[in-house]
Amino acid sequence: MFIFDATALVALLDSYKPVVRVWRRADSERIMLGIPAVAIVEASDQVETTSTGTWTAFLWSPTIAVLPLGESAAVQIGTWPGTPAARHSLWKSDHLGWMVLTRDAKLYSDDARVLEL
Repeated sequence: MFIFDATALVALLDSYKPVVRVWRRADSERIMLGIPAVAIVEASDQVETTSTGTWTAFLWSPTIAVLPLGESAAVQIGTWPGTPAARHSLWKSDHLGWMVLTRDAKLYSDDARVLEL
């Protein structure tokens, strides 16, 4: 089980093969993937997608869980360093015990559970 951060989502939309392989494996083996809502916002800012259909294709899989940002999490991560999407991904990782899949491990502390592809 992985949490796709914004960099992993951008890589997926750019068809970066290592990330696509994780996505396909999750789909075929019914492995859950978490996508923080804030990561969707950040990834949307970084890619040129003009259609919600782009996201619909990814988010409607039964192996995808869009992870909301609740008010208690927002207050807690508000003082953490890093981008809002990285903070949301890390918070969800800490609470779910899932590893964050990223293209940029420098967004996270050395003790964070991240896998950089």
